[in-house]
Amino acid sequence: MINFTRKLLLVQFVLALSLTTVAAEEEEAIFWKDRQISQLEQLTPSLVESVQSMQKKIGSVAISSISYGDALPSSFRKVATARLQQTLTSLIKLKVSVCESCGQIRTDISGSFLKISRGIADDKYRQEIAKELGVEGFLDIDVFTSEGEQLSISLNAYEAKGGEIVFSKIVTGTPPKSGSYIHAFYGKLSVPITFTSTTSGSVVTVEHQARVLGGEKMVRLTDDWSFTGGGAMLSDDNSNLTDKIDSSVTGFLIDGTISYDVFNFGGEQVSFSLLAGLGMMTVTPFNNPSYFKTGFSFSVAEQLTLNYHYMAMLTTSESATASGASIISIGWKF
Repeated sequence: MINFTRKLLLVQFVLALSLTTVAAEEEEAIFWKDRQISQLEQLTPSLVESVQSMQKKIGSVAISSISYGDALPSSFRKVATARLQQTLTSLIKLKVSVCESCGQIRTDISGSFLKISRGIADDKYRQEIAKELGVEGFLDIDVFTSEGEQLSISLNAYEAKGGEIVFSKIVTGTPPKSGSYIHAFYGKLSVPITFTSTTSGSVVTVEHQARVLGGEKMVRLTDDWSFTGGGAMLSDDNSNLTDKIDSSVTGFLIDGTISYDVFNFGGEQVSFSLLAGLGMMTVTPFNNPSYFKTGFSFSVAEQLTLNYHYMAMLTTSESATASGASIISIGWKF
């Protein structure tokens, strides 16, 4: 009765974690919808530091243009423009203003010709606008992203008098982490089983093994915390053992875990994470035990993973007991 209650509670826990996946995916739609915005906020301190260092070359500037790469959506452009203007015009060490007329389309009739221009078209207009705004020069900002979604901001400041560039800088952010992915893996499960040998009649402990093939879905909850739920199939691999239990180590694993990224470089080019959770093993010799799962995962090149998991058995049968099992596997993120 006690074992049945424990299993019932475990099933409820796994079900709750599964429901958490749905809620996490809804949170993901909000938290990770504008991943470029998150990256922009991350590189803002570096941007501010770079712009403030401009004062060694020029005392005051007006933002003449903010342009964007084709890959960046319009929703990001609107938010980023407001964020950049607000951040830079709030600086104390360097006077930064916004040149609203620099982006307007202007027409000029000269005799029988109609001249249409936009931006700072000539030296005379540049000097007039600078005098009107009370600045020494202008600042062009270019925001673009690479194929890996790495955000970069290019800064170019030039004098109003002669148009010479006096400052140039590129600030680069860190590629954002994946909001979710499917992880497929293959490995070996090792479990020391204590049972009564049919050959010798004595109690022995044998290291049994099984092949593991599984998959899981990861959903990021915050920048470093994520939830993973999935399962795996066990296939017995003990044909060469002299002493082995009557029933094969074959069945399924199902579990839910919470993981934390201890460190990572270049987004997720190289990362190391720790995990913990609960699960259930549908293996007949152990009477379908529940287990506590812990371990770590090492990821390289964003997709290849090396994993070690240890499962501490919460319940096992009396005829074939096992305190725990370990899994070493290699996987791939999709």
